[in-house]
Amino acid sequence: MSYQQRSGTQRGFDRPKKVKSKKATTHHSTGMHREENGIKASNDIVERTLTALETLGSQIFATAPFHQHLEIWLKSLQTVVDDFESSHVIEADDKFRDECQSLIKAIEGELKAEQAKEASRWTTINSIHGSEDLLIHAEKEHGEKLREQASRRDRKLKELTANIEKIRTELDDIQESKTGFLEGITKRKAKSEQETSSRFTTADKKLDTAKVSFTQELTQIQEEYEQERKLIMEKVATERREIDLLVSEAEIDGSIEARRTICEEFSKAVKSLVERLEASTSEKTESD
Repeated sequence: MSYQQRSGTQRGFDRPKKVKSKKATTHHSTGMHREENGIKASNDIVERTLTALETLGSQIFATAPFHQHLEIWLKSLQTVVDDFESSHVIEADDKFRDECQSLIKAIEGELKAEQAKEASRWTTINSIHGSEDLLIHAEKEHGEKLREQASRRDRKLKELTANIEKIRTELDDIQESKTGFLEGITKRKAKSEQETSSRFTTADKKLDTAKVSFTQELTQIQEEYEQERKLIMEKVATERREIDLLVSEAEIDGSIEARRTICEEFSKAVKSLVERLEASTSEKTESD
């Protein structure tokens, strides 16, 4: 890019023609040197800006969540653009400023949308634990049922066993009295022995029935728990697959393409400005 330097008029001392001619040559050389410096400076700022834009456009964030990097990235982009516009060797026109403003608004909108999407995804990930909570609750409830059933079983079996032992003692006493010295067998004692033996048999059957009943109850409790646990585990598996999918999506930076594209658009805007400035400078040179 080149810029037309204004030539100053020489005023002052009346000097010999030769000296004056030499002085004019020196001034022309200085002007050309300044113009060359201006061109070099403008080329440097353009090249530096385009390189910075390319770097920002290809930047990849190392770790998720990525939305926490976006604000810093946007500030870096704004700084690159501001530095280019504020350079004393660049005369940014209204068209360039309007393009930059439009591009900044566009990328701001896209990055905010990506931030919202990413935040929503992590919120969903953190909230998908309902079935695991149900599983914990079911296991706790199952444990309470087992303890309650075991307590009732022990209490009942202890009661039935104690009754059997009591009847057994009565039966032993009756049988011992039959063999005692001077004791005869009477109908009353025979009937008492029969009744006690019948009570013993009934009590023993009650104990066996109670054992079977408690065993069946325990089996039912276990089967109900296993069935409930199976359903919950299916839900847990579904939720975990959903979480895995969301996590895999969260590990992909969705802003990469938008950031690359916007930096390319800024580069195009910079190049277009350079072309306009060069064309303007060329026209001025031709008119002079």
